[in-house]
Amino acid sequence: MWLFWFLSGCTGTTLDERSESTTLVSMPLPENGYQVVTPRYEVPAYSEVEICSVIRLEPHGSERLVWTNRLESLVTEGTHHMNVLIGQFSFLDALMGEGASENALGASVGQYPCSELSTMGVAYTVFPSQRTNQVVTLPEGVAAPLTTPLMLVFSHHYVNATDSPIDINAVLNVETMDAENVDSVANLIFDDIPDIEIEPGTDRVFDRTCIVDRDIQIALVSTHNHAWGACATMNHYSGSTGTVDPEPFFVNKQWDRPPILHFEPDSFLVRAGDGIHWACHYRNDTEQTLINDGTAEGEMCVFAAVSYPSLWSVEEVEQTVAEGELEPLFTLLSDAIGPCDSTLEDVVSPWNPDEADGCEAWSQTESNSLE
Repeated sequence: MWLFWFLSGCTGTTLDERSESTTLVSMPLPENGYQVVTPRYEVPAYSEVEICSVIRLEPHGSERLVWTNRLESLVTEGTHHMNVLIGQFSFLDALMGEGASENALGASVGQYPCSELSTMGVAYTVFPSQRTNQVVTLPEGVAAPLTTPLMLVFSHHYVNATDSPIDINAVLNVETMDAENVDSVANLIFDDIPDIEIEPGTDRVFDRTCIVDRDIQIALVSTHNHAWGACATMNHYSGSTGTVDPEPFFVNKQWDRPPILHFEPDSFLVRAGDGIHWACHYRNDTEQTLINDGTAEGEMCVFAAVSYPSLWSVEEVEQTVAEGELEPLFTLLSDAIGPCDSTLEDVVSPWNPDEADGCEAWSQTESNSLE
């Protein structure tokens, strides 16, 4: 299950058990759904941390599968990002019993410096958040499945530039819907450009073109890059002509607050062979060469989208979860979360590869929702 957001219940300390002197964030419980709250973590003065909370999400009663098409997150003001990760290890407790997920991840429930967790290559970022308060919605009838119990990793990156310690945490509300109201299963597309290299004092634009191998609708898109990104852009790509539309439909000039752009139902069709051209426009004003090394000191260029319908029907998802066999569940996971069907690197881009100011003439895209 791709679980772009799927949190059910919460383990660990509750807000009521914490010191009244803390300044933790909280939200009302959703009317229909679930809430997860990460434990408090104290960030010392003048320090930067990336803390990972490993949480085992418990089922409510005997339920194994729920459907969600709306979520809202809230994090401590000043957060750089709070990402939720899953992998194949996430599902093992549900299939093999308690402890299987911890053994596969190599870590038990708790909090760790993210550098101590070996998540590279075994976990997907299924909920990337760089805004203090963020709402994500899917079109009516489109939903994502959640199985429980489920092991999740919350990666919370915070820079404390003050002279006092700051308590940080994150809250995620997930609203659920009845299976009979679900018409389409949602997919997550998540792709990155690995070979970024920006010499000191130079501008560079890196781009890729994400190609789909079947007709799909796009529900939402967003990007992720770091502080040297002057902007990130997306343009339509036509497979029949092999050309990129010169006018971007997505422009983000706020690297630390990328918008999530939602589309009305059935309004953004991408046909087989077509795709989306994404680019990150960098200005390296440091004395170091910037590379994509997976850290905040480097750079990234991530394209993320939610599409529908999935290759899987609602009935097939329900049957696969009910049967509980590992191989079909892993097939479902790989079909529902992953990179573009293919990427092109030699498409003629509308952007000058050596100028970071190419999108100055275009307006900043703002976050929206379908509510």
